[in-house]
Amino acid sequence: MADTRVVPVSSVKYGLKAETGSAFGVGLDSSGNDGTAYLTQPVVQVEKPTFNITRESRLLSGRGSVKNAADTITNTRGGTITMPFEMLATPRTLAQHMLLVGQESGTSGSTVHEMEIDGSSNANSIGGAISSGIPHSCNLAYYPAAGEGIKVCGVVCSDVTISGDIGANNGLLSISGNYFSGFSNPVSTSTALEQTFDGTWVDAETTYFNVMDADTRTLDVEGNATQTFIMKSFSFNISNGVNRVGFDTNGNAELYAFPEYVVTGSLTIKMDDEFDYGADNNVIQDFLDGDTLSLAIKIGDGTVSSEGEVNILAEIQYTGDPGQDLSENGIFHTLEFECVQNASTEAFKISTFKNEAVTTW
Repeated sequence: MADTRVVPVSSVKYGLKAETGSAFGVGLDSSGNDGTAYLTQPVVQVEKPTFNITRESRLLSGRGSVKNAADTITNTRGGTITMPFEMLATPRTLAQHMLLVGQESGTSGSTVHEMEIDGSSNANSIGGAISSGIPHSCNLAYYPAAGEGIKVCGVVCSDVTISGDIGANNGLLSISGNYFSGFSNPVSTSTALEQTFDGTWVDAETTYFNVMDADTRTLDVEGNATQTFIMKSFSFNISNGVNRVGFDTNGNAELYAFPEYVVTGSLTIKMDDEFDYGADNNVIQDFLDGDTLSLAIKIGDGTVSSEGEVNILAEIQYTGDPGQDLSENGIFHTLEFECVQNASTEAFKISTFKNEAVTTW
């Protein structure tokens, strides 16, 4: 008789534990006996990590017309592991995922956490000893049941999208993207299968960011600075092009390279006298002229002094002719853009509040 076990989707959890203070890609204690705990991620459901390894099934000369089992080559060395994620943003998850994709951090004490994309502050590579929280990598625990867990080491984010839409998720900010690891060969000191993560896990947070609390929503238009807009939605996608470099004796990565940090996004705002097609407020003219515009979205009062507040600042150029969203009561502009360094002003900067040090993540 077939086994009667059913694994509910909701029974699977996953968590992150920083590799800060230890060597890059080294497996941390699964039980939590090393004094740290996995940080539970607030997801509705989670997909398992995918091992991207080499498998070559060959039909050799003289074998006839059917492949022989003995001629298949499988190589776990030199591969990667990827895993998608999507969740509502919380103060800790937002700050940590910004670290994992941007490989840069500034803090005011241990409370205000900042990540900026500026062409010089973001790490070009990561490897060896990890200290001071930056560059940043972590262990990832995927845990359906005792003895069935997967521990993935050397985890960073290859891309993260921050999204806010007043018509989705009750207006709460969300993050999504993909984890990346160059440690695809399971060994006792690194990525490992059949794990039991029986230590204490830190519960997921329940503080969120609501787009409808955005007191500041401003954008330049045709030389007029900081015009206030009425917003339907926005998104920012940050990617770093991460690649594995080299290999150790187990075939796992020696380094990661981050060749280019790219931030793109979209903004849907109401067409009105501040943003139209007329003189001095013409969004089309900004595109035709290749203007660089300052965009600010601040959830909260702009001080970033308590959980649930976040400031996003960006220098943007439109990447296409502004489109239209006709689904609302009235016309809304759909503005697609990329973020660019503007002299000494960062291409992208995000600040959020969490009263924890980076090194605890």
